[in-house]
Amino acid sequence: MFWNKHNKEIDRLILNNTPDDNSTDSPSEINVKIFNREQLFSTYSYSGDKLNNEFSEYIFGKAKDAPIKDRIKIKIHTETDLDAGEVQQTLKSHCKSEYAESKKQVKRIVLISTIMTILGILALTALILINHFTDNIYITSIIEIAAWVFIWEAVDFFFLQRPVVKGKCILIQRIYMSEIEICKDSDNEELQV
Repeated sequence: MFWNKHNKEIDRLILNNTPDDNSTDSPSEINVKIFNREQLFSTYSYSGDKLNNEFSEYIFGKAKDAPIKDRIKIKIHTETDLDAGEVQQTLKSHCKSEYAESKKQVKRIVLISTIMTILGILALTALILINHFTDNIYITSIIEIAAWVFIWEAVDFFFLQRPVVKGKCILIQRIYMSEIEICKDSDNEELQV
């Protein structure tokens, strides 16, 4: 199916990174429509400094698609009075807490992979010693399986899970450094009506 010439052509059209003729948005520009402050700030926050979870998830989801070489720009289209500095400060505060949690997770993954590697090496050492002193196939089989499970878990944590979390850290850094622009839409709606 994927080797079909027609399917290859469709695949190229879908995955081609050139923007459509009708599209004016760049992939590094995130446009958001806000109708009220509760869509941007958490309703449970007393001081209004906590970012709404849905807004945060939307920004993070869209930022993943932005080219790595481009700086992310967040355009907030709204009719309400919002201060770009307040939004920037709230977004940065949110990114700081997310970044700190992600860095803790990277450290935790490295620690777990180190412990698993040590346990795997100890199990392999025990396997060599048991093979040297006795020929019990049941004990050696169990210890050999345990050793390779520990080593595989170390590989899984360090080489498969750690890069995902490190990628999230890079994404958070990019959002932290993003530019925020507040666009008033009240004039545009009067013209459209």
